[in-house]
Amino acid sequence: MAGENLFPFALAYPQSSSIGIDLDVEKVEEGQQLLIEFGVENLQLAAMDLNTLLESELGQFDYIIVHGIFGLVSGEARTALLQFCQKHLSPVGTVSFKYATYPGGKTAEVLKDALSLHTSLAETVEQQQESARAMLTYLSLGLSPHNTQEKALRKWVEQAEQQSDVQLALNYLQGLNEPCYLLDFNTLATGAGLAYVGDIQPHTELAEHYGENVSSMHQVICASMHKVLKQQYLDFAVGRESRFSLLVSQERLEEVLPEPDWSRLADFHWAGSFLPFYTEQGTSTNRWRSASGVMVTTSHPLTQRVLTTLGESWPLAQSFQQLLFNTREPEKPETDERVNVQNALKALFIKGLGELHFRLGGCVYQKSSSPALCLLPGVLKAKNNFNFWHEPVSLELSDAEKISLASWDLWSGQQDENYFPLMRRLHQHGVLQGRVRAWHRYFQNALLASSGIKEIMSYIGALVFYVSDPKTGGVYKSPLLTNGYAVKAVKIAEKTVQEIAWLISNGDFIQARYIAERLTQKDPENIENWNLLADTLRKTGDAEGASLALVQIISRHLFSWSVYYDLATQSQDAGLKRETLNLVRKIIRCDPENAQAWNLLTVIHLSLYNLEQAEFCGKKAIGLNENDVSILNSMAAIYESHSQQDEANNYYRRIMELSPNASNLHSNFLFGLTHSSTISPETLFQEHREFGLRTEARVEKLKLQLPVRQYDKNPNRVLRIGFVSGDLGLHPVTNFLEPVWNSINLDCFSLYVYATSTLHDEVTQRLKEKTAAWHFVRDKSDVDLAKLIGEDKIDILFDLSGHTAYNRLPMFALKPAPIQISWIGYPGTTGLQAMDYFMNINHAPQPEIFDHQFIEKILYVPFTQQFQVITDSPDVGKLPALDKGYFTFASFNRPKKINDQVLTAWSKILMALPTSKMIIGALSGQQVIDNIRNKMVSMGVLAEQLIFRERTNITGYLAMHNEIDLLLDTFPYTGGTTTNYALWMGVPTLTIAGDTLATRQGVATLNAAGLSEFIATSEEDYIQRSINWSLRLDELALVRANLRARLANDYNEKVTPATYFERALQIAWQRYCAGEATISFSIERDSYN
Repeated sequence: MAGENLFPFALAYPQSSSIGIDLDVEKVEEGQQLLIEFGVENLQLAAMDLNTLLESELGQFDYIIVHGIFGLVSGEARTALLQFCQKHLSPVGTVSFKYATYPGGKTAEVLKDALSLHTSLAETVEQQQESARAMLTYLSLGLSPHNTQEKALRKWVEQAEQQSDVQLALNYLQGLNEPCYLLDFNTLATGAGLAYVGDIQPHTELAEHYGENVSSMHQVICASMHKVLKQQYLDFAVGRESRFSLLVSQERLEEVLPEPDWSRLADFHWAGSFLPFYTEQGTSTNRWRSASGVMVTTSHPLTQRVLTTLGESWPLAQSFQQLLFNTREPEKPETDERVNVQNALKALFIKGLGELHFRLGGCVYQKSSSPALCLLPGVLKAKNNFNFWHEPVSLELSDAEKISLASWDLWSGQQDENYFPLMRRLHQHGVLQGRVRAWHRYFQNALLASSGIKEIMSYIGALVFYVSDPKTGGVYKSPLLTNGYAVKAVKIAEKTVQEIAWLISNGDFIQARYIAERLTQKDPENIENWNLLADTLRKTGDAEGASLALVQIISRHLFSWSVYYDLATQSQDAGLKRETLNLVRKIIRCDPENAQAWNLLTVIHLSLYNLEQAEFCGKKAIGLNENDVSILNSMAAIYESHSQQDEANNYYRRIMELSPNASNLHSNFLFGLTHSSTISPETLFQEHREFGLRTEARVEKLKLQLPVRQYDKNPNRVLRIGFVSGDLGLHPVTNFLEPVWNSINLDCFSLYVYATSTLHDEVTQRLKEKTAAWHFVRDKSDVDLAKLIGEDKIDILFDLSGHTAYNRLPMFALKPAPIQISWIGYPGTTGLQAMDYFMNINHAPQPEIFDHQFIEKILYVPFTQQFQVITDSPDVGKLPALDKGYFTFASFNRPKKINDQVLTAWSKILMALPTSKMIIGALSGQQVIDNIRNKMVSMGVLAEQLIFRERTNITGYLAMHNEIDLLLDTFPYTGGTTTNYALWMGVPTLTIAGDTLATRQGVATLNAAGLSEFIATSEEDYIQRSINWSLRLDELALVRANLRARLANDYNEKVTPATYFERALQIAWQRYCAGEATISFSIERDSYN
């Protein structure tokens, strides 16, 4: 179709005037018909041969584009056409001239010769076409793979097969389309009074676009050459087939730069339809996808932020200053990021993305005055669509969609279920336009129609851009809060607020939600009602409901950063880290005094193990609000990550003063105390008991809400066993649980799960298969959860969390089951009198050590298999020291466990063995690595003895064991998961038998594996045994070779991994049925096991 590329320009700039000229009358007529359909009046299309064109007096033009058929002329005709362009070019105008080039055009000449051969006997045009097509078929099917030009020639054949008869004749059969070298074309252009500027696709003139090797060699061979000559060299290097050259009048030659001035990137406005790409499972990737399907892959964080913000502002363009603002990381010290942003744009520019748009000045979309979003002209009528960025658009609208679009009121957004999916498509393809407030209305309505937090977050970044003013990276020029939007915000009666708070504290979540929801039903326009509902739903665990309530606020009030912060917290809880990070950074850029936002950014960086950024953000937050318990909790977590437990404890104690009933924060404190090397077992127990006393006092009145349950005390019936945990999925807790879970006798036990988090993966699904019921209970109060457990008639209830994340210990204080047992998740007492037992695996009964450390009675249970490893584990390798000539120690424990006392012991071992090395893995960032290295070097360790590894995937982690001779345990908090995985990989762990269960986790594991020689009794013994084992290589190699076979479970009908577990439960139940007191007891191994 003639004039196709002129349509977007003519529609976007109605004050302009354009003329399109083509030889093909049929194409011109097709284009003229489209002019009528689009209602375009400022574009003329005409059919005209070259001679007529050259004789025409059309006046002067700012832009002259020569391509298509006119680009095929050569020789004197090309000279004449260039002279015509110079004559009709305005003083500030440009010519764009497309033509075939050598050396790439050499292959096309081979095809031309082949077609000429086969058409030489044709007498008519029809015969010529038939013969040419026949030759193309012959070449397509008959090219030999041994032909040295086979690949290049096949490409030209395929292109020719797609051409119309007219195009085929002009390109190959009529003596036109003669390629030339750039140097020759430049000579013609110079002779016509024109100067060469560059290519219309500037990235094609950059050697970097073609790879590092091309770039470096190009720089070597023609570093000081003239611009055009350098380009000719590049054409040879890349085999260029065509060019689309920009030319200006010779009078402007001095304005032409020899090389790109990259600083000019800051003068442009930028646009692109890039959206983050997710896997089918919803996992984020390092890829971004344009509307046309082009993928951009980058691991460069700043480039990722550039692509993200361009996608959010699409189809509008952002100035460089906006990009600078919208990509800034507020958690980094204030620096001038101009150069970095320019470099990111340069990298994208060099890639040559057709979907990355740039222009001087604002874009056409920003000039729209439509009060509602509307389609670009002709979208419903034209066969070939395009947007105002000159992108061809393939909407593939169905007839039903066309009818819907013609009938929908795009203003209201209140349409059928197909409305927003279709509008999202139209938006991404850039065929919608409207005023900024029209975009507000669209995004508000889209949010209201969203089904959950993930869909909400897919719109929120764009909405924030459109509601922000230019100073804060957006485009909305009305002042915030005085923007003409009427907002109703009537304060809610204090009595109602207090009533809801009382209901929540007393566990009546259902009634609290009901009252808050009723307020929104009575007065839906009052945003304070929605604020209260969102807060109520959040506090009562209904995350999705809270998100939808926040959307209701945004639909009425666009400009409150506190609402966007609340939405960010919901996004973080849903595991949408990238989306949350993006939003919370926006909030802080626009509201830098927002302490809560700084704290959320702290939490995100902690979860990503970016400790330096976390510390920066935490200090910002606490500087703005030093008494906020959530901020204090984050500061404690930062110090714990640096293994500074005493400093962390100071923050936790401050939390206990400010919020004595915050049981989850109290649990954080207790978990931290188990890592302390300065606390005594007695004090540790008292701290846990303090938690129990506070919790028991708080829940005492709640027990009245629970119905009295009658228990069936039949000692021989099927027992209902409940498990309360937030970790039943891909998590270490499941590694310890699965051996029992997979072999428990379902004829005797019925399994129930109460999942306290949103974790749900393939492991969760596997565990579910054996359960009678699986409840997700995050949104249930302690009272409601206790009622549910009672309704399920649970006989024995397990806590698998202790004082770790997602625990529901206050619910256990309500005693919803007759027998309650803590197991797996935590190496210590819960502190609750209502917890009957603590299950201690593979420990010999040691009442003198454990009885005074637990309020629970202790079940000592042997396990034949206590840990489930992953399938497809790497094979156990040979002892590395035998080949390397030096001994390699290692530690893969969490950095939180690595205190100065541990580092001192390790340093003494390494100094005693100066040829030895140590791998310290599972580290989180360079700051932690530098801290450990500096401390150990200051103690006398040689820097070359230390090897640091950051966190990796499970396969890489297990494979690292084949580099290690011996693992060194941490203390006082010893390894659990790491010790078990290491044993499976043939690597023993040298541990210390301490005074608490946390200090003796490794003892039980090693004893069960028959490796008591790796258990030290003191730090001195630990150091000496480490040195001794480095000298006993043959023994250690034998242990390594046999260890996996020793651990493999000898499964038989008499003893399964669940046998002794089941026996312990049956004994505990029989004692309960008989009315006997709860006591500690042990299960003995059977003689045949």
